Amino acid sequence: MHRDVCATYFHFALSELLRREGLYTIHATALERNGHGVLIPGSSGRGKTTCCIALLRGGYRYLSDDHPLIRENESGIELLCFPEKIDVTDRTIEFFPEIKEATGDLGWGIQKRYFYAGEFYPNAIVDACRPSLIIIPEINNNARSRLLPLPKNRLLEELLVQGLLVFDKEIAGRQFETFCRLVDGVDCYRLSFGRDVLELPRVIDEALGA
Repeated sequence: MHRDVCATYFHFALSELLRREGLYTIHATALERNGHGVLIPGSSGRGKTTCCIALLRGGYRYLSDDHPLIRENESGIELLCFPEKIDVTDRTIEFFPEIKEATGDLGWGIQKRYFYAGEFYPNAIVDACRPSLIIIPEINNNARSRLLPLPKNRLLEELLVQGLLVFDKEIAGRQFETFCRLVDGVDCYRLSFGRDVLELPRVIDEALGA
C-alpha cells in the first residue's frame, strides 16, 4: 500500500486508542498566536489548509493541519500538537510565493504535494495551547474575507461531523461533553473566505483582539 494509505489506517487505530485516554482527534487545522488557539474544522475543499498556510506565514504557530488533539484537564480544554505533513493542491501553492518557488522540492502524496511546516516557517511549531477561537471556512469569490458570527449550536453540529465517531457509547458520550465545553468557551465565526488570502492573518488577529 502507498504510505499515505498506511498512515490513514494507523491514524484510525491510534485515534481509537487515544479516545480511551480522553484525547480526541478532529478533522481540523489548529494554530496558536500569543497563547490563543485557533481551530479551523472542515471537510476537504473548504479552504482549511489554505487558511493554515496563510496564518503560518503571518506569524501564527502550527499544531496540526488535519488532526489536532483535544483534551480536558483540571484547568480546562487544551489543543495538542499532531505535526503531520501539510498536503497542498496546485491551486493552494499558487497563493504563496515561497512555496511556489520550491514546487519541485515538495513531496508527492497520492493526489497532492506536501511539505512540513518547519521547512518554510522555522520555529513555527507549538506543543499545546488553550482554544480561543473556532472558525468554519467557506470559500467564495468575493474580494475580501470576513467573519460572520456563528451560533454555538450550529458550531457544535459542525464539530460533531468532523470529530465524533460512535463505536463505544460511553467514550462517545465523554467526547460529546468535551466538545460541548469546548464550544461554550470560545468565540465562533463562519469565515467567508475571499480572494485576499494573504490578508487572512489580519482578519483573524482582529477577532482574537476583540
